[in-house]
Amino acid sequence: MKYFLVLASAFALTSTAFASDHGPIFSYATPVNSQGEVSCDAGIFGRSGSKGSQLSTGTGCGYGITPHITANVFLPATFGNGSLPESRIFPGSEWSAGASWRFLHSVTTVGKRIESTASLGVVVPGPQQDSGVLAGVHRAPGVAGSLATGLASRSQYVWVGGGYTRFAEASQSRRPDTISWSGVYGYRPAKLRRGYDQWDYRGFAELTGEHTGGVRTAGAILPNSSTTTVWLGPSILAIFKTVSISAGVQAPIYRDASDSLYGREHVRFAVNLSYLKFSAHNSSH
Repeated sequence: MKYFLVLASAFALTSTAFASDHGPIFSYATPVNSQGEVSCDAGIFGRSGSKGSQLSTGTGCGYGITPHITANVFLPATFGNGSLPESRIFPGSEWSAGASWRFLHSVTTVGKRIESTASLGVVVPGPQQDSGVLAGVHRAPGVAGSLATGLASRSQYVWVGGGYTRFAEASQSRRPDTISWSGVYGYRPAKLRRGYDQWDYRGFAELTGEHTGGVRTAGAILPNSSTTTVWLGPSILAIFKTVSISAGVQAPIYRDASDSLYGREHVRFAVNLSYLKFSAHNSSH
């Protein structure tokens, strides 16, 4: 039976995509909904640093148009006034919509498959204003794309992926372009590999990174506003029938960002609850 987990960056759309089936919570992954499947999720995503904290929540929904194409929409809300760098791994104040296409699905042996998924979406300003350095930047729509590939089996999972987001310029100011990437290894212990009517568990080690360009304001690039960070941490996924719960935490292992503009970001964490309504097209696997 196919399970569903929404990731907490869209993305698959804008940050790490909300992704279905066996997915990590911070990283890009390949799963999509089966044809006719409707998925919904809600999550809490936190970032904390020396210049404040930010807490995001939101609702994401997906619909399987075909067995390999899923349409997605994500409406977040953000709280807190931390001065933090632009992030596409974590949801911000932008609303997004788009689609994910699993263009490669190769079953190598029973229970093992290689997959690749591409996603493309539009990002539009939400009703909330940004904080910190980004508060003075005029808000405009943008485009986000990502690509993920990997191997999934009954016991082990490996995914790598990357994404790019670009915003339009307005009033001689523009949010920075963002390049993001991730690598994840997952393991599902035999003792915790249970049937559909019992809780089923798997754990992940997730490595994510982001590079943001300079913030343009008043027609000029703000000095020292470009950033590069790399994050590492564990996450866990628990599935029971059509419901899944995931949680994870990450700490920085590399950081190149201005202390005067952004301070020092110390930790990122996420908790997510998702639900999948199966369709008549869905089959066990």
